[in-house]
Amino acid sequence: MKRFTLTIPALLVYVIQLAAQHNYWQQEVNYTIRVKLDDTKHSLKGNISMDYTNHSPDTLHYIWFHIWPNAYKNDKTAFSDQQLQNDNTRFYFSGDEEKGYINQLDFKVDGEPAATTDHPQHIDILKLVLNTPLAPGKTIQISTPFHVKLPANFSRSGHEGNSYQVTQWYPKPAVYDKDGWHAMPYVDQGEFYSEFGKFDVTIEVPANYVVAATGNLQQANEKEWLKGRRQYTWKPVTTKEKNRYGQVKTIKQLYPASSPAYKTLRYTQDNVHDFAWFADKRFRVAMDSCRLASGRVIETAVYYLPEYENKWVPALQYTKNAVRFYSDAVGEYPYDQVSVVQGPMGFGGGMEYPTITLITPQFYGSQLDRVIAHEVGHNWFYGILGSNERAYPWLDEGVNSYYEKAYMQYYYPGNKAEADLYNAIVETKAVTKTDQPIHTASEDFSGVNYSLIAYEKTASWLKEVETVMGTTAFNQAMQQYFKNWQFKHPQPEDFRNSIQRFAPDTIVSTFDLLDKKGLLPQQQKRKGLAFITPFSKNKFTRADGTRAKTTITLLPAIGINSYDKFMIGAAVTNAFLPPNPFEFFAAPMYATGSKRFTGIGYAQYSLYPEKTFYKIRVRLNAASFSMDDYIDADNRKTIMGFTKLAPELLLVLKEKNANSPFYKYIQFKSFFIKEQDLHFYRDTVISNNDDTTISTKYRKVDNNTTLLQLKLGIENNRKLYPYQANLVIEQGKNFVRAAFTGNYFLNYPWGGGLRTRLFAGKFFYTGDKTFAKQAATDRYHLNMTGANGYEDYTYSDYFIGRNGSNNFQGWTTQQIMVRDGGFKVRTDLLSNKIGRSDDWLSSLNFSSTLFKSQWIPIRLFADIGTYSGGWKKEAETDKFLYNAGLQLSFLKETINIYFPLLYSSVYKDYILSTSNTTSKLTRFLKTVSFSIDVSNFSLRKINRNLLF
Repeated sequence: MKRFTLTIPALLVYVIQLAAQHNYWQQEVNYTIRVKLDDTKHSLKGNISMDYTNHSPDTLHYIWFHIWPNAYKNDKTAFSDQQLQNDNTRFYFSGDEEKGYINQLDFKVDGEPAATTDHPQHIDILKLVLNTPLAPGKTIQISTPFHVKLPANFSRSGHEGNSYQVTQWYPKPAVYDKDGWHAMPYVDQGEFYSEFGKFDVTIEVPANYVVAATGNLQQANEKEWLKGRRQYTWKPVTTKEKNRYGQVKTIKQLYPASSPAYKTLRYTQDNVHDFAWFADKRFRVAMDSCRLASGRVIETAVYYLPEYENKWVPALQYTKNAVRFYSDAVGEYPYDQVSVVQGPMGFGGGMEYPTITLITPQFYGSQLDRVIAHEVGHNWFYGILGSNERAYPWLDEGVNSYYEKAYMQYYYPGNKAEADLYNAIVETKAVTKTDQPIHTASEDFSGVNYSLIAYEKTASWLKEVETVMGTTAFNQAMQQYFKNWQFKHPQPEDFRNSIQRFAPDTIVSTFDLLDKKGLLPQQQKRKGLAFITPFSKNKFTRADGTRAKTTITLLPAIGINSYDKFMIGAAVTNAFLPPNPFEFFAAPMYATGSKRFTGIGYAQYSLYPEKTFYKIRVRLNAASFSMDDYIDADNRKTIMGFTKLAPELLLVLKEKNANSPFYKYIQFKSFFIKEQDLHFYRDTVISNNDDTTISTKYRKVDNNTTLLQLKLGIENNRKLYPYQANLVIEQGKNFVRAAFTGNYFLNYPWGGGLRTRLFAGKFFYTGDKTFAKQAATDRYHLNMTGANGYEDYTYSDYFIGRNGSNNFQGWTTQQIMVRDGGFKVRTDLLSNKIGRSDDWLSSLNFSSTLFKSQWIPIRLFADIGTYSGGWKKEAETDKFLYNAGLQLSFLKETINIYFPLLYSSVYKDYILSTSNTTSKLTRFLKTVSFSIDVSNFSLRKINRNLLF
């Protein structure tokens, strides 16, 4: 055992702590609530009475109240705003019947009517004006009736059918402490801060409902009824519900027989700061007793749905294990019961309340054990130690996550894969400087950082504290912290003082890390080199358990196109999480068709200055593949290839707000491309008899081109109405090409939406315009139709048969690249394609989902455009061209298949004139086009926070 010596600085800290605790005070609120559930209107009707005692040294003239059901009243609340900020549009587009509110409030203070005033900003906060100021040490009684319409379960409170989650449901005074009032709106990211007291709650529900609630159930007969719920007889019931759009959905559930009678249940609990309850006719119940180390016995219960019984059988034992573990590690559980309830899907995994927690049903096995341990553990860090979770989430979520990890290590030693993955992502955020300090308020965190920093990094930081202190001293400090501050509101300084009493002087610098971004000391100890292959057992750590500074990954690489055919090789990269400043990727392959070596790769160096620019990246891209072939009269095939080198400088501007959905960038790029072509020439041969033979021969030649590109871009990757815009200016030999592309997405309330694209381009000749220049710059001209492989002059997209249109090689000729005008009808067989311009061109493109389900990939597309050629006097086409049809989209619209159904007459004439068949089906299939949109793919399509 490590010997502990109380140093002079530690003694001073202890004296200061004692003085602080001596002056400590907190308000007290004791509640009596009676409420009735109406399961046809999904509403609550009740009365609340509370004794509010002012233990502060201040005289109070008013009391702020949280009336949080109003957070669901409309789409102008802090909750609604945060949902959109975190990319969730479900509540924003919900109908009135799905929303919720609280009303029929009529406050009285000591029996006399009292006035209320609205909060200037938030409809889920109000001010109760006291008729007589409340002096220090005095108590008043506050009462009011209330009615709550429960919302659909968007967040923590509400209902899903006749399954009820009743949380944050009654008028509750805001906390008043040494820092003043803490009146805060309800939000989903960021939790609670409430006054401790006693609860006496009476709940009336239909007699066939099972209720799980905070506190002690007072009806012994109800307890006996609950114990028999595992043998309850169920019958299937089919119900139909309409949503706001009139769509009918059929729901099959297992319900017990209905009962018109009501039953009354009473729950009491001391020393808690909240009360939650849950009701469902389907619940089965498992109950048992749990003996703690002291010999005290508490009751444990698990409420679950019958269809999940097999997966939830161990849940009761998991609950008992968690209570015992936290009691031994932190301090004994002070209440007489603890309950775990299975809730609806989709509210975030788990949610804690005093003596009871709600868990989503998708977990099982060790993952269910982990979530139960974490949520039960919140009885200590949130329930008993009632810190301000909204302002200091780390003090609750992070400290609790530390003990959750200790729990998992105790019961599942060696199971580190998930922890390693989380650590890698946390370190990635730190290395790329997109992290935030641990000491950040809940609402100021980005959605990703809230989970990664408040939970994961804090847990790692607390492990750092343990390492510096030693395990024995750390455990003593945490247990004393719990003992001194249970049923109180500890602040960060209280936690720090408690730890420093048992810590060496060096712990000061460890606490300073709470206010800093970046890697923790233990995360900086990565060293050495690690190799990963498909056969590697551990993909995140070295054999000795430490993380490697550089990881080299070796994987097989394959590829395919019309000319190289099947390609096989190996890919080697050091790209990993967290990223190194210098990264490379190389995938050399051997092509079975062209019998040559092909491949792709890059090397880059990235800086994160954290000033004007979030990121500066210098990169060199390289690629070499075959791109065309030629078969001569003797049936000899010659395959041509290309090689590309593309140096790049990327500047990404820094956003002031970590929650910003914007991504703004400047990109300078050069393309140095060598393409093989065929040079045909005549060879004259004179024989001995003076006969002269002239034959046509050919040989490969290299054409070298250089293109300079400047790209300015802005993206607003918010979930609701996102948009992107970029301006690309390119300079090549004899020309400058300018193109603006803007994209806007209009969300539909029922899901999906309308994607709108605007393109405007201008082509300039440098010097005089000549026929020679026109011919030489043909592939760079603006084009109404999406570019084909030949017109992908930067070789930025993947084409199966890049130049198949030159010799009409089957279905591969139907691939396009959505660029410029973006039309889907092709006219590649014309020497001068319809809609091509070496002057100017503009178009509008639309793509709309047709079904609510995102799993149905059918879209409706329509394009309209105009170009310089259509406005000439001798023009043979209309000024405005159009096409429309159906589209199949896959992988976030990376792969698209287009079926044109309507188009301008000039396209119809082209199709008829170039078709050599009378079959309408064959002719229609020839109009089909498809795209593989590699160049526009970004991880930000999946998650806007994935900047790295």
